[in-house]
Amino acid sequence: MTIVEDLLVGPRGRRFCWEVVLATVREEPDDDTLFWASYWISVRRGERVSLFGPGSSVPRPAPSDDRIVAAVEALFGAADPSSATLDQALVALGRVAESARWWQGPDAEDVLLATVVPRSLLERIAATVAAAPGVQALSGPVPSVRQWSVTPDTPGFDAPARPAGQVLTEWRDELLGERSHGLDDPVDAPISGTWWTTPPSGLLDTTTERDGRGPLGLWAVEDHTGWERAEVAPALVDASTRTAVVDDAEDWSALCRAASIDVTATTRRHDWYQATGRDGAWVVPDWAALAERFDAVHLTLRGWLRASGTAVPIDDTTASVIAGWTPDTTVWLRDPRPALGASTTWEWDNGQNGWFRA
Repeated sequence: MTIVEDLLVGPRGRRFCWEVVLATVREEPDDDTLFWASYWISVRRGERVSLFGPGSSVPRPAPSDDRIVAAVEALFGAADPSSATLDQALVALGRVAESARWWQGPDAEDVLLATVVPRSLLERIAATVAAAPGVQALSGPVPSVRQWSVTPDTPGFDAPARPAGQVLTEWRDELLGERSHGLDDPVDAPISGTWWTTPPSGLLDTTTERDGRGPLGLWAVEDHTGWERAEVAPALVDASTRTAVVDDAEDWSALCRAASIDVTATTRRHDWYQATGRDGAWVVPDWAALAERFDAVHLTLRGWLRASGTAVPIDDTTASVIAGWTPDTTVWLRDPRPALGASTTWEWDNGQNGWFRA
């Protein structure tokens, strides 16, 4: 597979292309077509959208698909995504992660990219984005033995302290206890709850870095809570670690076929229906059982771009979702987990739009 193909398969890859385009616009066209397209998508889905300023009392009509495509073409023509730097690619990746919302329907931009923008135009955009030096640096190979732990400087985020086995056992017991929601409610009922499919908090997770910019665990976090300061510590990773690598939807499917827990009768049925449009049986990987076979599980950046937030088929009747993951994350399922070195403090700088050592 090429980078271009990876960027076109799933909603996160397509959105990454769009965010890189937006990051490299030289002079934004004087056209509000895309604003009104997004506005009307939100209104039609029943979302609360408020308008302010001159003319807000009389919204413009929803633009046609042809006008939307022309506006995308114009914005693409006003940008230079082939020149995107690594810093621009990292910021774009962060925006893509922040826009992932697997407990509700996709946002307007994702809808437009999936349903209105033609494949031929998406292919042109993806080819240009893939050629950018910053995107090449972001997607290129990195040493798996050089990883970092990120601990946000905010209440509720603590370094792992309890034994991994205990964390996983408690997680499994709690999950099995959730299976009492029932299936009597309509799938589109306004019911929500736990929607992520990461191993439980309390385990060590690590990510790699790119050219000294800090680990991806700083830059691209789904369901980000807004923290702007964190401690970053190197993890001493053993090259012989038994790691389950998720590089595509099929790898996730294989994990679920190896060991999974049925979560159809939980609130995930409703959340994932909103996110994917699928109604049916759902499972999540049984991380406690998988810990008997693997020391760690790793979701690659490629796997995240291709498959995050999609309904991943497990068999003819069952599916799962990769949700709540930071791309490029390794989660350590067993003890002893990698030892951590001395930490350094990193802070988000709004002026420079990036993460830097404090």
